[in-house]
Amino acid sequence: MRWFSLFALLATVMPAAVVAQDTPEPSSLPKGIPAGSVEAKATGAEDGEKLLVEIDGEPETVRFLGVDAPEPDNGGNPECYFEDSRDHLERMLKGRTVYLERDQTDKDGKERLMRYVWFVGKTDKKAHMANEVMAHDGFVIFKNEEKDDRYEKRLRAAEREAKNEEVGIWGECGGGHVAVTPVPELGESGDPAPIGTTLNTEGQDITITSAFYSYDYGFSTPKGGYVYLVIEATIANEDDEEHGYEGSRFSAKDLDTQAEFDDTFTLIDGGLGSGKLSPGEYVSGIVVLEVQETGGPIRIKYDASFTGAGEVYWVVAR
Repeated sequence: MRWFSLFALLATVMPAAVVAQDTPEPSSLPKGIPAGSVEAKATGAEDGEKLLVEIDGEPETVRFLGVDAPEPDNGGNPECYFEDSRDHLERMLKGRTVYLERDQTDKDGKERLMRYVWFVGKTDKKAHMANEVMAHDGFVIFKNEEKDDRYEKRLRAAEREAKNEEVGIWGECGGGHVAVTPVPELGESGDPAPIGTTLNTEGQDITITSAFYSYDYGFSTPKGGYVYLVIEATIANEDDEEHGYEGSRFSAKDLDTQAEFDDTFTLIDGGLGSGKLSPGEYVSGIVVLEVQETGGPIRIKYDASFTGAGEVYWVVAR
């Protein structure tokens, strides 16, 4: 009876002990989010692969592992699809809870966290990796991270699908890191307007009604190797504030030699002069510049603010 009682006691105690040892502790992470991921709140984006987050109230920048986004500056201009990539990431994650998964590397040289970023879909309630989503939708390209290669196959496959479908940067730019030079507007330095065009800047309408070359003006003649460029201009104040004007704000540049000229004659009949214009007022007059006698076209500039902020341009052939 004693042995039977002992066996009965062990039979009732041992299964409970075994069950207690095999039951894992419940995870606080949503289903599908990798174990060990750290919860954060997304607050914005620098570009398509750099997410701004807060972890326990402290701001951090997270650089996505395995992908590369268009940069904000390449030779002074944003790369193709930079704004689209940045804005898409921000719309997708800003204000949401994200989960940061580490591979081998903790931080880059700029102290940014290097992570895979996970989130839970609003409709399907499934876990998604933002790095993969951005590559699949054509907002970033794959980047080999050497030792941080946990999801290399998935990210390569996502890029391959985007490339085959020609979505995002593959359709718009032909690939990543494509520098884009904005097309200048008429009247900017890269696209000077023809003579007779009215250009508006700093609240003023400025028109060069005519421009011609001459070897004399009044009783004056240019120095050797030079010629006069005679400019007839009208400046009208279209603003609701008073604005100043000056003939000396006109200058010229030879587009062949890149030589610049800003010597203006002030003692001439009908000179534009200088002064101030009230709203609705206008002034017309002549400005004479001495320019080199070469065969290249001359670009005329008027700087309405004298600071470079209000520059407009015209071009006159030889």
